[in-house]
Amino acid sequence: MTKSVTFVQVKWQDGVISENGINGAQVNDVMEVALSRLQELNKQFPCRENSIAITKLEEAIMWQDKRTADRLKRGVEGTYQA
Repeated sequence: MTKSVTFVQVKWQDGVISENGINGAQVNDVMEVALSRLQELNKQFPCRENSIAITKLEEAIMWQDKRTADRLKRGVEGTYQA
C-alpha cells in the first residue's frame, strides 16, 4: 500500500491587520481548522481522545477570544502594545 503525503502550509499574518491588512493566518484560524477536522473525524470514528482534544481546542479558542476582548476593551487590539 502506498502512503500519500499530505501537508499543511501556513502563511502567518505579518504585522497588525490595521497597518498591513489581512495577509496571513492568525493562530485562532489554525485552531478553528483543526477543531473542524477533529469534529468531522469524531463523527465518523468517535472516541474519548478525539472528544477531549475537541474540548481542549474549544477551550484554547475561548481563551484567545477572551484575550482579544480584553485588548479591545483596553483599546490596544490591532497594535503592538501589551
